[in-house]
Amino acid sequence: MAGVIDDPARARLLRRFGDSVTAWIDALPDLVGTLAARWDLTVVKTMPGGSGAAFLCTTAVLKLTPDHDIAAHEATALTAWAGTPEVVDLLDTDLDRGALLLEALRPGTEATDPTRVVPALHAADPRGFPPLRARVDFLFETVLTRRTGTYYATEHARARKLADDNTPAVLLHGDLHPGNVVDSARGPVAIDPRACVGDPAVDWLDFVHGGYDLHGADVDLDRVHEWLTAFKPFYG
Repeated sequence: MAGVIDDPARARLLRRFGDSVTAWIDALPDLVGTLAARWDLTVVKTMPGGSGAAFLCTTAVLKLTPDHDIAAHEATALTAWAGTPEVVDLLDTDLDRGALLLEALRPGTEATDPTRVVPALHAADPRGFPPLRARVDFLFETVLTRRTGTYYATEHARARKLADDNTPAVLLHGDLHPGNVVDSARGPVAIDPRACVGDPAVDWLDFVHGGYDLHGADVDLDRVHEWLTAFKPFYG
């Protein structure tokens, strides 16, 4: 049945949102059915998701989350990047249902050259987005603590200081790693942003850490390594 998610996906959602998300999970098949009828979609398969569920359809991707603020924030970010080939296209929304309709990127596999998307991301208008410090707080106070059971106060303070430094502020993807850049017919494309405004070095962290080719991009490697020191707990 379309809209049914497997046990690992259910477990991820329970870890993220708690027991209250059970009702949303149970209602997911009806929600998918309603939106499939509205947008004339045929669901092909369920796709992985950390803050909701996504469904590959024959003509698009249906992305759903129980946290409607997440959907609204992503829609705003994708609108800011509209017309940017390096970012997935937003086709439609139903924010009252926490739903985004996105273009289907094919082949949609992890990009072999993901760093090429970064300069285009940073060229967009950053006005109206939350500051990087808010993203830093969420990552240390919620994501990392939930993942490890430990609050890394020293590293959090170091990251906060970096976020508050007087550096050029750009629109950041906010969750940029190789798994969030996929190959398409037009080249590598970024997906799943958690947009915020701040130090451009932040979007390069995973790529520098992973030894990816930066293709001569203007990257402040000293800043990147300062951030990597602060974010060391995220890298195990």
